[in-house]
Amino acid sequence: MEDKDFIEFTTGLEEEELPEINKMAEDWDTYVTYLDDEKALIMIELEVAKIAPVTTYYHLLVIQFTIKNPTEDGFYTAEEQPRLFEIEDRIVAVYRDEAHAKHVASITTGGTRMLYFYAESDEFLAGLVGKIASEFDDYEFNYLLDKDAPWNFYFNVLYPSLLDMQIMKNRRMLRLMAEKGEDLTQVREVTHWFYFDNGASRKQASVRMRDGGCEILDDNFFDERIPDYNFGLRVLIKHNMTQETMLEVTYALYDFVEKYGGIYDGWNIIPDGDPETDFV
Repeated sequence: MEDKDFIEFTTGLEEEELPEINKMAEDWDTYVTYLDDEKALIMIELEVAKIAPVTTYYHLLVIQFTIKNPTEDGFYTAEEQPRLFEIEDRIVAVYRDEAHAKHVASITTGGTRMLYFYAESDEFLAGLVGKIASEFDDYEFNYLLDKDAPWNFYFNVLYPSLLDMQIMKNRRMLRLMAEKGEDLTQVREVTHWFYFDNGASRKQASVRMRDGGCEILDDNFFDERIPDYNFGLRVLIKHNMTQETMLEVTYALYDFVEKYGGIYDGWNIIPDGDPETDFV
C-alpha cells in the first residue's frame, strides 16, 4: 500500500443507483484481538462473506483517522466515542453514495480508527478523502489503496477466527436468552459438540472428558456436514450461562480439543442434543 495526499473532491454521483452489494442485508459484530502486537477492536460485516470474494470489487481502500484521547490500550474513551462514530457514519455514507464502495470493517488500534472498503473503481476513492477532511478539520486523516481481488485482507486479517466467531455467537444467544427472561445464573445441562478427523483422536478426547467428570452422550457418530472433520463427539456439561462462565468454558474447550486435533462446534441446551435445534 502507498500513502497518498488528499484533495477536496466531489463526484456528483449521488443520484445513481447503488449496486447490489450495497443493497444486501448486513450483519455487523465486534471482537477483540491483536494485530501487530497491538490490541485491536474489530467491527466486521459478516453477511458479505457469503458472497465474497466479489472479484469486481478488487480495490481495497483504508481510511484512517487519529483518535485524540486514546486509552492506554489504544481504544477510544466514552467521551470521544460519539464524535468518532459521527465521523465514521459520514465516511461510510460518502463512500457508499459517491463511490459505490462497500464498507466491510472498522478497526480501532494503537490510537487510530481505520475503515475498510472494497470498490469496483478507484476513480473517486482518493479524492473523496479531502471532502471528509474538510468537514472534520479537527482530525487528521490519511488513506491507503491496494488491489485485492481475492479479498485476502478481509478473510485473512479482518475475519474472526473460529474461537472469536464462537464468542460472538455466545454473546448473541445469551443476549436473546436474557431478553426472553431466562435466568443465566441457573446451572443447566449444556450439550457441547466436537469433531475430529479420525476416530482414535475422538476416543482419546472422550476418555479424557469422561475422566474429568463430563457425561458422554455420544462418541460414535459420523457427520458428513463438516469436511475433513467427520468423527463427532457430543458431551453434556453442567454450568450456568453467564457471559463470564461461557467465555471461560469456550476458551477451555477450544484449548482442550486443539490438543487432539479436533474442532469445537458450539453448544445447545437440549440434553438430547438435537443439532438442528437451538444450536449455537
